[in-house]
Parts: sequence; C-alpha cells; structure tokens
Amino acid sequence: MHLLLLLPFFQLLHGLDVSNFVPKVSADISPCKSCKILVQSFEKGLEKTKNGHFGGGNTAWEEKNLLTYAKSEVRFVEIHDSLCTEISRDQDMCFYLSSEYEHHLKEWWTDGRQEDLFQWFCVDKLKVCCPPKHYGPDCLPCKGYPNVCNSHGTCKGDGTRKGNGSCKCKNGYEGTNCDHCANNYFAIQKNNTFTCEECHKSCKDSCTDSGPKGCDECKDGWVYMGEGEGCVDVDECLEQDVCTSQQFCINNDGSYSCLSCDPSCTDCYGDGNDMCFNCAAGYIMKDKKCIDASEGYEVEEKTDGHQMEEL
Repeated sequence: MHLLLLLPFFQLLHGLDVSNFVPKVSADISPCKSCKILVQSFEKGLEKTKNGHFGGGNTAWEEKNLLTYAKSEVRFVEIHDSLCTEISRDQDMCFYLSSEYEHHLKEWWTDGRQEDLFQWFCVDKLKVCCPPKHYGPDCLPCKGYPNVCNSHGTCKGDGTRKGNGSCKCKNGYEGTNCDHCANNYFAIQKNNTFTCEECHKSCKDSCTDSGPKGCDECKDGWVYMGEGEGCVDVDECLEQDVCTSQQFCINNDGSYSCLSCDPSCTDCYGDGNDMCFNCAAGYIMKDKKCIDASEGYEVEEKTDGHQMEEL
C-alpha cells in the first residue's frame, strides 16, 4: 500500500533532469571557497580512515594479495560517501561538487596522490583558485611577493582567480606596498623592518615619538607647554561663562561638557541637589541640600511639636 502511494513520486523524479541541477549557495561563497570546502572535507576523511583496514576475513591475506587499504578503492569510496556530511552551511553545494567532480578526485587518488590535493584539484585542474600570495586569472604574484604588502596589508584577490593584486593596508599604514605610516602614526624601526604606532591623542596630525611630548603640533583643546611636557589638556572649566548658569562644567581630554543642574538648583557646581549654589523656587536649603519646600516645612513642624511636648 505504501509503495503504491509513493509510485507517483518516483515517476515524477524519473521524469526530472537533475544532471544540470546546481544548488543555491550563499552570496559570499566563491568558486574557490567552495572548492576549498570540498578539499577540507576530503582531507578530514583521509584523517578518519588513516588507521582503517579491509573488514572481515583474513586481513593479512587481503593486504598481501590486494592493494593495501591505504591506497585502495575501498577507502576512496568510504571517504567519498562521507564527503560534506560534517558541513552545515552550503552543504548542498559541497554535495553537488563531490558528485560533479568525482572523476577528478578518483584520478588524483589512482595516480598515487603525489601532489597536494588543493593545488592539484582547485588550482591546476578546476582553475578556480590560485596558490597563496597569487591572484587573478593568471595567478600572478601579489604586490611585493614574497613579502606581500610589506606584511602590513593583504593582497586583493589573494589565493583566488579574482582581484587586482593591490594592497589593502592595515590601520596605520599606507602606500602602494604599505611601506610608510599614515597620518597620526609614527614609524618604529627594528632591524630591517618597521611598524607604525598611533600618535598620542593630543597630537594634531603627526608626531615623531609616543606620548604628548612627541607631537609635531597640538590638537585643539590642548596647548604646548615646552619639551618637558609637550601637549597638555586645556581645562576649559576654569574659564568664565563656559556653560549657562543652570549647567555645570566637566573637563574632558581636549574638550569639555556642560551638564544640567538638578531641578532643585538655580545654579550649581555638580550633579545632585547637594551641589547647588542656590535653590530654585519651591525648594529650600537644608543640611546643604535643596529639598522641596513643603517637605521642609513638615519637618520643621514635627520638630517644633516634639520639642514643645518635651517642654
């Protein structure tokens, strides 16, 4: 009965041409990355089966009279049948490639696996990848090869058949080969190499050394105080009328902030009702705090009443 119900489904499958089926893949996966995923899955299979052997019967006889398991077709089939099963993302594409290019994988296997699988399969055979530090359709060397981008950047298209080989420099570096420091960075030489370190926050655009003493020029909000101190923060809060009367000033490195006083204050020197110079309408000063006037009167009445009872 169950077979009869499934018959139309099998007939439908039989009528479909799945030979040209290509699964949908993530937008960020390239042909090279897809090939790498398949190769990595195959290499995991090699690792899992490295201690395997022919099952059943006289194993010693089998290994003597047949190909050893390590190089056998049996092992290849075991690896191929488990390809992509451990992958969660873009698994359909991995399955598709393993089926589409099974003959290439079999060729590499039967030829003795003399070459690295990634190089043989992805670079030489399918031509979807390049060796590391190479790029583009012709796998040209990246800028500065073998010391690509002075080790301070990455090559655009590195390892793929795309890109233009130019350098994308890390923060703090610039130039066609990332060979000098960007604005607001200075160079530290060590042996035959250099690194770029960020200038102190008080420096405007450039410096010759670390700290505020190394600035070529001070940023706004800082003032140069001589070679002994370099750029020193200006305390704007010491100036008059920096903030309104209903605000108090907070000094920051190279700047300042004006924050609103507590609603109980008409003017203040900090946050809270205990930092008022004067109290706003409806508030009174008590124990150096501006409190609601009605609450203050209630406290006074209770205090006066208690004192009269004692008398």
